[in-house]
Amino acid sequence: MDTMHREEVATVWTTSSGAPERFIWHRRRFIVCARPIPWMSRVRWWKDNTDLVGTKNALMVERPMWQVQAKALDDGEMLIFDLAVGAGPQWSIRVVSD
Repeated sequence: MDTMHREEVATVWTTSSGAPERFIWHRRRFIVCARPIPWMSRVRWWKDNTDLVGTKNALMVERPMWQVQAKALDDGEMLIFDLAVGAGPQWSIRVVSD
């Protein structure tokens, strides 16, 4: 199994409950084809959020994530993505596995 750790962005559409259901990444359209798995990632706040030290956001040490199995609509390729929830439709892709 190939795994790629990334820091890229996808445009994500969600269900009414906030779970990802489809997204665009690298100009490819993907549809989530299995139940998404929610989880929390630890944030290295002392490195990643140094500008937040001393603010109310400094206590943010966990980040909501979703692991999804998704199918590319162009060629049917199946991949597993770890998506970091964004404030809007732009979410970070942390890991891509086949």
